[in-house]
Amino acid sequence: MKKTTWIEIEPMDTLFFRGGESMEAGENHEVDTMFPPMPATIIGAIRTAIMRQHNIVPANYVKNPAASLRDFPILGQPNTPGFSLTGPLFMTDNALLLPAPAHWYADLPEPEKMQWGKEYPLQAASPLTPGRLGLTGSVRQPFWVHQPEGSDMKTLSGYWATSTAFAAMAKTGKAAISFVKEAGNLKKNTPAILPVSTLFDREERTGLAIMTPQRTAKEGHLYSAAHIRMRSGVRLVTCIHSPHQVPLETVGIVQLGGEQRVCRYRLLPDLTLPESEAPGLLLALGPLELCSLSQELAASPRTSGKLLRVGGWDMAKRFHKPMKAWLPSGTVFLSSSKQLNSQLLPI
Repeated sequence: MKKTTWIEIEPMDTLFFRGGESMEAGENHEVDTMFPPMPATIIGAIRTAIMRQHNIVPANYVKNPAASLRDFPILGQPNTPGFSLTGPLFMTDNALLLPAPAHWYADLPEPEKMQWGKEYPLQAASPLTPGRLGLTGSVRQPFWVHQPEGSDMKTLSGYWATSTAFAAMAKTGKAAISFVKEAGNLKKNTPAILPVSTLFDREERTGLAIMTPQRTAKEGHLYSAAHIRMRSGVRLVTCIHSPHQVPLETVGIVQLGGEQRVCRYRLLPDLTLPESEAPGLLLALGPLELCSLSQELAASPRTSGKLLRVGGWDMAKRFHKPMKAWLPSGTVFLSSSKQLNSQLLPI
């Protein structure tokens, strides 16, 4: 039986997570960032923290993992960790934030005309029921908004929502919910929607390419990268799922992302995720690798934002992983599957 351990991560400085852009000279002078980070990045940081706290040399673990697995089976094999994650999600002092489901729609004004703090009507799209209309297309049972209340309904994929917003939408698939501009303005137990831009700021940084172990700058090689600075009171939070004990101290340090930036972490009591009384839709709380979906989910109708294309670093081979496509957080599946992974929540 899998146990769950919630962990809160608070960066001490900016964070940097590379996207899929090349950093070869002459190809791209700007390197974007992907945030929230991919689950594999958080998994790597947690495994490294476990090894650091128990004096395990990473190079020795990669060479002979069996020696470490006797006492710390949660580490798993270098290419297969012994745990999975939910998220990462965001949390403020007053609320746990989940990705807004891609089948939630609203007719919102332009950003400069947005009345923050005002309640706007939301509607949940539903899969088109097969009928006798004779319609054909490339998508089976596409999600649509029946009798939309606005003229320009747009998906809320990319927004974040409080868990109480899910309770409000669960009753009828419609609700008037407040759109909040600052995470600090969230009120406890009040349904709210936030754009992701309210949770962190982007800071452009210019750097030099380094060409020698002595850190000599390479002449003429400048690049610009986007760093992330979390807003005050906003933290990352994720849940570790494993049948093994999590051998982490209650509070400590993890190093996250490019340049191994230092973050504080704290183990939390169990958090409560919204529960559905009428299962049938599944929400992705974190990115899902497209080619690793179960046969049932791959064949199920779904709605989502744009695919993410992500590579990574192979710890065992010490080389780059091939680029793969991922469904973003907030993806919604029409499925009543009972075989759920740690990233899927019935809504």
